Amino acid sequence: MRKKKSSRGLSLKATTALIIIVFLFGFGGTMWFYAINKVVNVQTFDVKVELVDENRIGFNVDPTLDFGKIPARGGQVKKSMKIVNEKDYPVNVRILVKGDVAQFIRLDDNDFVMEPGEDRDLAIYAIVPEGFGKPGVYTGKAKVTFLKP
Repeated sequence: MRKKKSSRGLSLKATTALIIIVFLFGFGGTMWFYAINKVVNVQTFDVKVELVDENRIGFNVDPTLDFGKIPARGGQVKKSMKIVNEKDYPVNVRILVKGDVAQFIRLDDNDFVMEPGEDRDLAIYAIVPEGFGKPGVYTGKAKVTFLKP
């Protein structure tokens, strides 16, 4: 009597086919999402807030979303971001902030419509609650998405 070989796992062909199917579903899902939501453009920015044990604010004057130094026991810094709709049709603008910095970021306006040629200065605040008291560098990403209405 012959012993049967026990097969463990998937064969190379089955594994390759599975990887291709997963890739195609992922790619197709991404394309479907962009088609349904009519994404025109996506821009991502680094966001940084440094909380310090001092009672002073350090400014960062470059045009990034680096809010500089804010007292860890409470404080607020305002930055401005200029957004321009250069398209010949209206766009919806959505802003999402992720990362450990997101707990401090507040927007003046979010999820709004811009008409063709319109420009807008959007106020963005880094607000540290009174008594927070945890110094450190908090970072994340701000994703600005432009969609056709």
